[in-house]
Amino acid sequence: MNLSAVDLLSALAGLATGLGASGVVMWLLNRYDKRHPIIVRDERVDEIQEEVEKLRKTQQILKSAVIELAYLRILDKYDRFVHRGFAHSNEKRVMQRIYDAYHLLGGNGTGSQMIEEILKLPSFPPDGADTDDE
Repeated sequence: MNLSAVDLLSALAGLATGLGASGVVMWLLNRYDKRHPIIVRDERVDEIQEEVEKLRKTQQILKSAVIELAYLRILDKYDRFVHRGFAHSNEKRVMQRIYDAYHLLGGNGTGSQMIEEILKLPSFPPDGADTDDE
């Protein structure tokens, strides 16, 4: 009988260990599932992706338009200031801000050359020069 009692005790210990280990494993799996839920694909995902793509295209078009408008503004003021022979300090600051936005959006080249020339112009009219803008 002693032998069967030892066998019974060993079996119960093994069962308890097995249940304990499986309990820990189940707890870990449940914890993982709560932190990483299964994501079901929403039917609207394709619609949302199409809308995002349209917005990207629109944004690119608007960006190009703003670059062009800033360039035209720089060109207009460049012609005016060079013709006049000077640009006030405040006018230079405004042109620098317009150029900075133009450059950050991706514009460069001719706009860069014009802003450099504008910044080199005198800040006050030459003696006897007409300061009226046309």
